[in-house]
Amino acid sequence: MNTNDFVELTQKNAARVHQYQLGHDGSDGKCDCIGLIIGAVRLGGLKWPWTHGSNYTARHLTCDLRADAPLKMGDLVFKARSEGESGYDLPAKYRASGDLHDYYHVGVVTCEAPLVITHCTSVQGGIKRDLSRGKWKYSGQLKLITEGEKEPMSETVYMQVVADQGDNVNLRNGPGTNYGILARVPVGAKVALVAEHGEWAYIRYAERQGYMQRKFLRAVDTAEEPADSSQGGALYQHVKRVRELMKEINGELDAMEEGR
Repeated sequence: MNTNDFVELTQKNAARVHQYQLGHDGSDGKCDCIGLIIGAVRLGGLKWPWTHGSNYTARHLTCDLRADAPLKMGDLVFKARSEGESGYDLPAKYRASGDLHDYYHVGVVTCEAPLVITHCTSVQGGIKRDLSRGKWKYSGQLKLITEGEKEPMSETVYMQVVADQGDNVNLRNGPGTNYGILARVPVGAKVALVAEHGEWAYIRYAERQGYMQRKFLRAVDTAEEPADSSQGGALYQHVKRVRELMKEINGELDAMEEGR
C-alpha cells in the first residue's frame, strides 16, 4: 500500500462513518480516531494485528515521528500532552518507553496544499477536517506504507463533469458548500471516483483530490485513465467554441442568402 492508496482508503473509510465510538474501525459506521486508520488499512486488504490505540501507533507503527516537521500527504499527525498537563492520561505500560508524551489523538493528512487533516473525534461526533495545523504537533509516516509505482486496487470508475450552466464546477476539501474550494474543474473533464458520501463524491482530478456534488457527475464508459484529467475540459471548451463559430458562420451564410 503506497501513500496514494492509503489516502484514498482513509477517505473511503471516512465516507462511511456517521458516529464516533471507541474501539470501532468504521466498518459498522462507527469509528474512533485510530479506528479511521485501522479501517483504511483493512479496506486495503491488510491486517491490523496490533493494539487499537493512538499511543501504540505513535510509538511502534510510525516512522520518524517528529515535532513540527513539514507535513506531507498521507502523514499520520498526532496531538500530544506532556506529563503534568491537564488531561494527561498516558497508560502505565508506556511509561517505561522513555517517551512520556500522551499521544491522545491521531489524524491523517489527506491534502497537502491546501492543508487538510482528516480525523474522527468525539467533539464533533464523527469525521472532521482541519484546515490548519493547530495542535497537530507530531507527525510521521505509517510503517505499512511503501513507496513505488501505484498498482490499481480495483477497477477505477471514471465520471464526467456536467452542468446545465457555467464552465466550471467547484472541487472542495469537504462534503459541503461551506468547505473551501481546492480547484475549479472544467465542465467536460474526466475525473476518477474514489468514494461517495451521500450527495457528494470524493474524486481525483489531475493532482488534486476532493469533494464534488454528485449531481455534477455523470458515469462514462472508459477503461483507461486519461494522461491528463484536464484534457477532457480543454476538449469541451474547444468543441464549444467551434460550435459557436459554426453558428456565426451559418448565420452569416443565411444573411447572404437572403440578400441575393
